[in-house]
Amino acid sequence: MDLAHHVLAAAGAPTVRYALTTFPDLIPGLLDGRWHMTTAIFVTADRAEIVDFSRPVWAAADGFIVRPGDAPRYTSYEAIARTPGATLAVVRGQVQRQTAIAAGVPVDRIREHADQAAAAAAVRDGRADASASTAIGNRAYVRRAGAAGLAAVADQPTTSRARVPRGAFAFSKGSPDLTAAVNTALDRYLGTPEHLALMAGYGIAEDDLQRVLFRRGT
Repeated sequence: MDLAHHVLAAAGAPTVRYALTTFPDLIPGLLDGRWHMTTAIFVTADRAEIVDFSRPVWAAADGFIVRPGDAPRYTSYEAIARTPGATLAVVRGQVQRQTAIAAGVPVDRIREHADQAAAAAAVRDGRADASASTAIGNRAYVRRAGAAGLAAVADQPTTSRARVPRGAFAFSKGSPDLTAAVNTALDRYLGTPEHLALMAGYGIAEDDLQRVLFRRGT
């Protein structure tokens, strides 16, 4: 949100109205004109057919929230898939469901939840064995929640998978000028000391951003 606020100001937006919504409603809200831009979400081919994206602002590998004793066991989607009866919690509408299925996790062992808190609660309460989201987001959630009964582990694929997915701000295809203005602001800001300090405040280190960093003139 802070990154969006900065680049919109740099893009010349005089005022910004923020709308609280659910993840599955982000793109529908763009399509029916309830807002002009979303917070950064994963760029996928299906989404790119109906909305435009800014240049990437992060590249986020997946990870899992598990009970501490299960941290050595559930280190990848493949590990979850080959563990009989292991269930995976995901947030409804996010790409992790498709990633899990592609890695071999049976559909009937995937549980969808409204948000990350609900998915993590399912793990803590024993209704799921792991919940999937971005590794960065999981670390931040466990730290912020102070959840002694949960641990964040990074996904360590045991098979070849596609590159780490990128995240970007999404726009209506009817807003090319706004998309271009935000991209110009991002090109000037990403990778600067101010940007890195802003991200560090959320536990996102420079190493986490290397795949998308852009420094003007380089």
